[in-house]
Amino acid sequence: MTVQEARRFISEYYYNSNPSEEDFFLFEEAQLFLISTFHDPRDMHNLAFTYLEQRRFDLECKYLEMAAEYGYYPAIEELGYIWYYGQTGTVDYKKAFEFFSKGAESEDDIIKVGCEYKLADMYHNGFYVEKDEAKYIRIIEEIYDKITHPEKVKSVYGVDYMPFPDVAYRLAGIRAEQGKTEEALELLEKAKRRLAEDIRNNPSWWGNIEVMDDISTLANEISSEDKARLDIYDLYWISKNVCRVAFLYNDRRFIIDITPGEEGNIIGFDNKWYRNARDFFEKAEIDGKKIVFIYDEIYDMEVEYGRAD
Repeated sequence: MTVQEARRFISEYYYNSNPSEEDFFLFEEAQLFLISTFHDPRDMHNLAFTYLEQRRFDLECKYLEMAAEYGYYPAIEELGYIWYYGQTGTVDYKKAFEFFSKGAESEDDIIKVGCEYKLADMYHNGFYVEKDEAKYIRIIEEIYDKITHPEKVKSVYGVDYMPFPDVAYRLAGIRAEQGKTEEALELLEKAKRRLAEDIRNNPSWWGNIEVMDDISTLANEISSEDKARLDIYDLYWISKNVCRVAFLYNDRRFIIDITPGEEGNIIGFDNKWYRNARDFFEKAEIDGKKIVFIYDEIYDMEVEYGRAD
């Protein structure tokens, strides 16, 4: 294989909307050839990312660690997440803390912030380090100030890659604890709007659906008033109760039934059943369009509690 052939195989794979097993084999061989030839951590990282998409976490970790040995910060950040969440099957907070600490030294603010807010979480939860709530609050407040002032952000990536929903959610929790409920709800609303767009643009991205669950749940937990206008993502909270939800889309009325299941409430919609709200948002469709693509076109939601029929 030549370098030109390798780059062609890689390019063809990326532009192929439905690659075959043979296409992936050629892509994989091409990446391995470039890695062995040039030892470029970007090639290692690209191959690792492809393994992530395939949920082959052991191989993802292998090539990220290879790239990290060359001081490649995107790989260092991702390794922190791998060990923090136990993506390979093992949680290791010591390794997570080490990788996040190293990633926080990056001159790229996107990577730096992505590591800093997870370090804040470790101080908040007492993972590997002693709990330090003051440090947690300080880090989150400093990060939020940065990500809401794009002129302060220095990165080869766009500011859209900043983890705004994650940080705003954490700051909302802090403000709620401080008794600043209105500010907390405003933060959560901003986080929800931004995350809804992120999910629409990339619904399969690992973690987004889970973060939306956290945001919606916290908003409903701290809000003392009935919402004048529900949105479809409030289903995370609504589905904790047996009820029937009605909404309109394109002037057509749709019904969601939430009934008891063996392991909690299940969701019935359009003659299909979903294990929970997360499962619903990952799979539910109307007219071949995923709910998460048309979330802002759904309106006039109403809830009738207590129905199980």
